[in-house]
Amino acid sequence: MDPVDNIVNYKIGIIYWNSEDSRLFVPKRERSMGYTINFAHKLNILILISITALVVYTAVYLQ
Repeated sequence: MDPVDNIVNYKIGIIYWNSEDSRLFVPKRERSMGYTINFAHKLNILILISITALVVYTAVYLQ
């Protein structure tokens, strides 16, 4: 069974969290809906900080 299909790997039913899965982007349970982020992956922190910094920069400097 693919770890994505296991409901135990989801927090609050929607956040995929599996530290044993080496993929950063994993397909959603409904494959036709695209991909989601593995929030237990180490690179996830850099991605979230980058997105947050981009949003803050846009809000502050591009009014």
